[in-house]
Amino acid sequence: MVSITFGYILAEILSETNLIKLIGDRTSGIAKLGIHPALTPIPALYLVSPRVAHANASALLKEGLIEPTDLYIAILASNLSLRVMYIYRYYLPVLLPLLGIITLYFIGLRILFDFILAFVVLMIGRRRYRGVDTNSNKRIKPDFSGKALKNGLIKGLKASLNFALRFTPLFMLVVFMLDSGISDSLALSPLLKKLDLDSLAITYITTAIFSPRAAYGIAKVMLSYNYPMRKVLGCMFLGNGLFILLNESWARILPFYSGIYPREVALRLLFLQAGLSSLYNILLAITLLKL
Repeated sequence: MVSITFGYILAEILSETNLIKLIGDRTSGIAKLGIHPALTPIPALYLVSPRVAHANASALLKEGLIEPTDLYIAILASNLSLRVMYIYRYYLPVLLPLLGIITLYFIGLRILFDFILAFVVLMIGRRRYRGVDTNSNKRIKPDFSGKALKNGLIKGLKASLNFALRFTPLFMLVVFMLDSGISDSLALSPLLKKLDLDSLAITYITTAIFSPRAAYGIAKVMLSYNYPMRKVLGCMFLGNGLFILLNESWARILPFYSGIYPREVALRLLFLQAGLSSLYNILLAITLLKL
């Protein structure tokens, strides 16, 4: 909750000091790729903090400066740059030494989805924003006055409080489901048995549902036992897909989106962000495991 509060305060301070407008002016050329002119700072903010990016987008949506479709396009297009950052910060320095060449196949197949998704939404965006003036003739000056900083702090705290009031009930429901063992029953689905997986593979997948990073150590064991590469990759993608579907989507993403966006927007963004990614991972995993 502290990090979310910080994200709100930072987003409001960036707005009140005109730094968001300055970033938008410097990145206005991105609009030509297919992103709404008001949302051109989002890809850059996403690399700094996705929470700050969402807070900024949420404010624009509430002010009526953008429509939900504009939000979906900008967020989905920003996933590609975030994936690239994640690759060089985690996959290459950590996963590559652990799993070797299989990491490169994993990266390639994973980023393929992000690339295709970004390409599709940007093509939609280019058609949607065709003819929109992306050039700004206004000279934007940052405002670091005490009043601007104070307004940013107050607005950030208010937005954080509103988020907490909407987030807390849903988060408590998630905690109840985890404590009651409902998530465990979902994790041990008969689906795993239908894919002809042995005990080690099932151990990997059930571990990955709760922590993909912890499961990568089991993938190393599978490779040492000479499991076929396609089977290890299949388990990795299935574990990631089920982690998104059964854990991250409703335990983290949905409560956050519900606290910051209108309900309909939150649900649609959840499907586009988590649902499509989970579906891709699971279908790819089934294909690899059935080859």
